[in-house]
Amino acid sequence: MDRDYGREIDALKEMISEMAGCLRDTRAAGLGGAPEAGGDKGHITKMPGMHPDPAVMGVLSRLEDSCARGGDIGRVTHMGVFSSGGRQSTWVRDDISADGLIGLITDRTAEKVLACIGSGERLGILLELLRQPLTVAGLVERRGLKSTGQAYHHLKPLLTADVIHEDRNSPKGTYAVQPHRVEGIIMLLAGIKDMVDTEHSSGEWGAEIHGGARMVDERYMATAEEERKALDACFSSAEPLVLRELPSKQKRKLIVLKTVAGQFERGRRYSEKEVNKVLKPIYEDHTTIRRYLIEYGFMDRTPDGSAYWLT
Repeated sequence: MDRDYGREIDALKEMISEMAGCLRDTRAAGLGGAPEAGGDKGHITKMPGMHPDPAVMGVLSRLEDSCARGGDIGRVTHMGVFSSGGRQSTWVRDDISADGLIGLITDRTAEKVLACIGSGERLGILLELLRQPLTVAGLVERRGLKSTGQAYHHLKPLLTADVIHEDRNSPKGTYAVQPHRVEGIIMLLAGIKDMVDTEHSSGEWGAEIHGGARMVDERYMATAEEERKALDACFSSAEPLVLRELPSKQKRKLIVLKTVAGQFERGRRYSEKEVNKVLKPIYEDHTTIRRYLIEYGFMDRTPDGSAYWLT
């Protein structure tokens, strides 16, 4: 059977053309040769001139190329040094996948971490222990806590999460931040600083909705100015807290109840007598305030009313 050399040559030309196209695509994705000064790398756009330091631009260019190679939505490099209380932490984390970082939200890891360390008291404890190792008695003194029991209440979740530990190089009962957790705390604070940066935009960070809210709607969308006006109109004194009148408007009522709920200590269980003791100086009809705190989900209680607590 005679061979059709013309057809075979045409087929070879077609194959060579396809291979050339693949090679162009590979180079465009950053898999061969030096990266170009500008242009797209896969779905990531090259951004020349982002920083005056060529070394920084080299790192950024490499991250852009890495995104193109792996198809990631982003890549992150960070480094830092932190020294306090005679202890130093130095770290370099290079070419971290942003896909993996986003995954910390979807698998609820971020939620668990923020819930563990996010209270004012626990952040205050971490601040003190970042500065230097301390005993429980030292923490009580520095943070103005009511008792060692209150200190242990906040230390326990931090110990369980291995954020802090009992320092074996110090006297017994002395606690310190785990060296391998310092980086995470500092970088978390760096992220928060970026979140509150007002260079490009500003926002109010106090619009918190309490965890026991029965139904979240527009009543919770009070601005900082609305909250200020409500507090001025409804309270005759802020220190000590004295309620002039309980408003009928739902948005203002929620602002008032949130302020009153702030007089209770989170994590503590109160008897009804103790709840009344807190509420009576605030408002004459303290039973109504107590009922509303339950109805609107700021507080919860046992079925027999023997214990109350913030939600």
